[in-house]
Amino acid sequence: MVNNAGIFCGQNRIAEEPVEAFEKTMAVNARGPFLGMKYAIGQMMKQSPHPSGSRGWVVNIASIGGLVGLSMEPSYCASKGAVVLLTRQVALDYAADKIHVNAICPGFLKTAMVRSALEDVDLNKQLHAQSPWPHLGSPEDVGKAALFLCSDAASWTTGSVVNVDGGYCAQ
Repeated sequence: MVNNAGIFCGQNRIAEEPVEAFEKTMAVNARGPFLGMKYAIGQMMKQSPHPSGSRGWVVNIASIGGLVGLSMEPSYCASKGAVVLLTRQVALDYAADKIHVNAICPGFLKTAMVRSALEDVDLNKQLHAQSPWPHLGSPEDVGKAALFLCSDAASWTTGSVVNVDGGYCAQ
């Protein structure tokens, strides 16, 4: 099960952030994975284990914004930080049941969410300058990490947060 919904309601400092934007962002970015895990894990507990012995796999898509502060993004960072810690907490509760719960924290990807920044010449240069890797990531990069986390190669992996960020968080 992959929780991959997310929204971004714009950039503001917290004093200017509309409460409605915070509530909407938390509802989608944090409540969504909570509900997804609640019901998916409930079903996984009813099912027979996979031949590997595992009962199921959950991958939550968080963000580097859940690990480090991103300027003028209070709601987004709060919501993705919630996903990171919820992932770790749920992993602890279900490790004995052999349900893997992990998160991926993508960096700046070539997606619709950052399209406007990529189209702005100055913002595009800033995004590229912030990443040690010479190009931005792609959704396929995140998909490959998710595939790994749901494979036998990660059979003893739970509660992990995998950065797919071109080295952004290593700085």
